[in-house]
Amino acid sequence: MIYNPTRIQLERVTRLVDAAAAEAGWGPTSWIPTRERSTAVDQVAEALGGGAALVIAAGGDGTVREVAGAMRHTRTPFAVVPVGTANLFARNAGIPIDTVAAVRAAFIGEDRSVDVGLIEYRNPERVRRSTPFLVMSGFGVDADMVAYADPVLKRRFGWIAYVVPIIRGLFRRDRPRVSWKEDGGPIRSGRTHTMFVGNCGTVSAGLDVLPDALLDDGVLDVLMVRSLEGWDGVRVTRWLHRANNPVARFSKGRRTRGRRVQPSAVETAGSAGGALRYLRVRRIDVTVSPPAEFQADGDGIGLVSAARLTVDPGALIVRLPATAVRSGRLGP
Repeated sequence: MIYNPTRIQLERVTRLVDAAAAEAGWGPTSWIPTRERSTAVDQVAEALGGGAALVIAAGGDGTVREVAGAMRHTRTPFAVVPVGTANLFARNAGIPIDTVAAVRAAFIGEDRSVDVGLIEYRNPERVRRSTPFLVMSGFGVDADMVAYADPVLKRRFGWIAYVVPIIRGLFRRDRPRVSWKEDGGPIRSGRTHTMFVGNCGTVSAGLDVLPDALLDDGVLDVLMVRSLEGWDGVRVTRWLHRANNPVARFSKGRRTRGRRVQPSAVETAGSAGGALRYLRVRRIDVTVSPPAEFQADGDGIGLVSAARLTVDPGALIVRLPATAVRSGRLGP
């Protein structure tokens, strides 16, 4: 168990884990806290070096993202006990938010291989960095929400802290010029208000911004929003409403006689009058001028002037509840 000590009630979670492990016939659990002076790579190495047959991350999306990144290609199952503010990966993957249910699923769930995203980026000082993501990365409304949320309000009131930054992002008029290249193809460019690049598609409040995204389809889904002003705002709102209606949610990822039940997001985005683009790629190279604030799974990564976002297909084995495996969040 790799856990964030500032997030969990250790005594309670220990009791839950010990009980679930005993019920499932598992041996003792080793507990490894996250530390400022060590990385997730160190913590995962410690866990696997000790013979762990399962690694559980207990924390918010940041802890989950870092541990998952270090677990890539280890072939050891990875489970999540979500105790953060947003818990976006858990919500997208169908992992229970309830701690008791999440702990139980970690020991008796089903293992599935899922994709991991990676963003390699350069900041205005030309320093290069990289970080994995399980949910999505990008700039615009979601990145502004993360960058400008008051940390004190976030600790005390949770999602309320994001209200003002969200409003600020929605009504922001400046739009950086973005140049992008899909899977090594020709360079395209245009003014862009918001860009989502995702491994899965649901953000805060249950809004599905990448309706075709699946955790195990081997591609990243990309939504580029030109503007939220005037008719563009109307077209984007209409498209999001269509993507989030109950029929579309039910049919997500499912096919009938080889054809999709609903038109794909790529098709519906093409009828939005140029207000948005929807792409499905294995790699996308992006330059942003002026540099914009980016985020990865709800953690701000600072100003970015250029980035390459890629997918690592099937890189992570995740322990999921049986209900999640059958829910349509994964491919056939």
